Amino acid sequence: MPPKPYIGITGPTTIADTRAICREFSDAGYTLETPHQPMLGFLVSYKTLNAQPTTNKRYPKIEELSQLLQATEGEVFTMIHYNSRETDTLANQVSQIFNPLYDSGLCRALQLNIVLPPLKEVKKIKQQFPDLKIVLQVQNNLVYEKTPTEVITIFKPYEGHFDYLLIDPSGGRGLEFNMNKSLALHSWLQHTHQEIGIGFAGGFTGENVTKRCQTIIEQTKKDNFSIDSEGGLRDKLSQEYGDDLLNLQKCRDYLQEVSKVLK
Repeated sequence: MPPKPYIGITGPTTIADTRAICREFSDAGYTLETPHQPMLGFLVSYKTLNAQPTTNKRYPKIEELSQLLQATEGEVFTMIHYNSRETDTLANQVSQIFNPLYDSGLCRALQLNIVLPPLKEVKKIKQQFPDLKIVLQVQNNLVYEKTPTEVITIFKPYEGHFDYLLIDPSGGRGLEFNMNKSLALHSWLQHTHQEIGIGFAGGFTGENVTKRCQTIIEQTKKDNFSIDSEGGLRDKLSQEYGDDLLNLQKCRDYLQEVSKVLK
């Protein structure tokens, strides 16, 4: 049986924004008991984990992460979205993040924003944190350059070691969602991987989320998919990736609109 689907927002960096988004989830009718649970994602990178400076405004300081998670007051499904180029020691890095979070129940979900992370490292993570929900990404190079059968073959060795597969050609950059390729991949996955949750990401906003979700439901005959939005809910300060600010009105519009089709 697949894990519970979620409606996600990723990228708060302050307690005020965290609490505000939790209220917006509630106002839109989402709780941990609804068919789609509210997911709030917090970004961590190898640089921020090691207290190295970053100009990316989407990443909170690592020493403030626990406080941000506590600010959700257990009202949402919290998730760490982690990226690192030092993948040979990925399990150790994840352990460094989750040792203070896992046993306390502050967070038990991890999205790996890494193209095909080493399988041995993913296995180590699951062994150390058996109840940790792991999300793997099908990133843009796989969505656009591989056939659905090739993608399924690529992820087959990971079977049993992850819980969700996120079809994400955007990578948090708010890029346009490729409906045809994403649905083609979803069609294969729902037949071959019925035990995993399938999600979509890619520039979701209040202006497009209702129509896109309606199209997905019409084409797949299912509404048990997850969605997540990051870049589409921010205001750009420049063209540099991460030089942007979370817009709470955009978060509100996104949640109010998606609640019309997914509960």
